[in-house]
Amino acid sequence: MVEKKEIKKMDKDQIYKKIEELTKKGESNAKIGLELKKENVLKTKKETGKRIGKIQKELNLNKEIPDDLMALIKRAVTLLKHNEKNKKDTRGKYGYQLTVSKINRLKKYYIKEGILPKDWRYSDQKAKLLVR
Repeated sequence: MVEKKEIKKMDKDQIYKKIEELTKKGESNAKIGLELKKENVLKTKKETGKRIGKIQKELNLNKEIPDDLMALIKRAVTLLKHNEKNKKDTRGKYGYQLTVSKINRLKKYYIKEGILPKDWRYSDQKAKLLVR
């Protein structure tokens, strides 16, 4: 007969410590959630009453740039590198323009919400440095 393994449940303090540890490593909120699922914490909000982002704010671990904006910046940098190698790829240039447009819309929202400073601007050089 097959025995079932006992599932260890993490308590609230352990979840907070794990989130703090992964945030300091530089992981995104999505990756933190996946790591917690591996530790049998299926729903962070159900276990702690807060989402990962709220827990990070509570622990003063706010990131300079939000995860969704950072993902768009990474995509823009890869498209930039691609366009430098492939000068005639007009579809690639168009994709880059669309990505920068999304970045600017998100930037406008985050400045309005007070998450980004009012003088924050997107530039290709700054983006290449951020992604490294």
